[in-house]
Amino acid sequence: MLILSRAVVVLLLFFITFTVLAADSPEIEKIDVNIAPLEDLLKIIHIGEVRAKELIFLRPFSSLDDLIRIKGIGEKNLKDIKEQGLAWVSEQPQTELAESVVEVNYQQTYPAGVVLNEILPSPEGPDVEQEWIEIFNQNNFKVDLSGWQIADSSGAVTNYTFPEGIIINPGEYLILPRPMTKITLNNDGDLIKLIKPNSEITDSAEYKNAPAAESFNRTEAGWFWSKNLTPGLENSIDSAVEKEEDSASPTTTEKELEKNTAAISQSLKNIEETENSNAYLVFFAALIFAFFSGIMILFLKNKLKKVDF
Repeated sequence: MLILSRAVVVLLLFFITFTVLAADSPEIEKIDVNIAPLEDLLKIIHIGEVRAKELIFLRPFSSLDDLIRIKGIGEKNLKDIKEQGLAWVSEQPQTELAESVVEVNYQQTYPAGVVLNEILPSPEGPDVEQEWIEIFNQNNFKVDLSGWQIADSSGAVTNYTFPEGIIINPGEYLILPRPMTKITLNNDGDLIKLIKPNSEITDSAEYKNAPAAESFNRTEAGWFWSKNLTPGLENSIDSAVEKEEDSASPTTTEKELEKNTAAISQSLKNIEETENSNAYLVFFAALIFAFFSGIMILFLKNKLKKVDF
């Protein structure tokens, strides 16, 4: 009987201790994915900064199962999120959710300075294997390209989305071959666009009638074709454009020289004609003067003869 009483006392003490500890232990704070700020969403397993931003953009969610709409969240990741027990979905009025989305979108920014730099639509070898697009980071800081897109606008239109974790360092060139992007660069012309995750077109390049084995290059003066292919390096425009400029100058000079020569020749001709005209006038004037002088002499001689008689 004494042993039984001791057992009851021990169980009673254990129950009281457990109750007190349970009451004192802090309750795990749940994270409502429909209203939680970005810093709280990062506490959820498998939700990094890129996915958190996408989550905010896609809100509202009807249930945790709806999180599968986020890129990279599959069934396994969704199961881990549920087992973690932090995330939950509230039933919130649509207007309040809309205000939350607008506020986050307003804060969402992506850097400029990442541009299309060189494009090879018509390589010497097979197009399907050797076409490529090059982009360049003009900034003095690295840029996360996760979620950015490259797209074309002619023929079989294709969009390529950069996977998560793609970083382009400052002053770095990034080559995107066709076997990776699946983008077909049409030889007769195409429009290539670089698109930010917020759907903003940050850069574009349009070309027509791509010459064989020449790349389309960005320069300070615009876009030019060049036979000097420079993937991963600074663009080097061949002398084709320079030759055109050089050849244009002599042609202009020759035309001006011909024009000036013709003008000089005409002036000399006019002078010669003027001199000839003056010579004729002098000759006729001298001839008339001699004629009248002769008459005067004869007249004077006859006059003198009459006086002598």
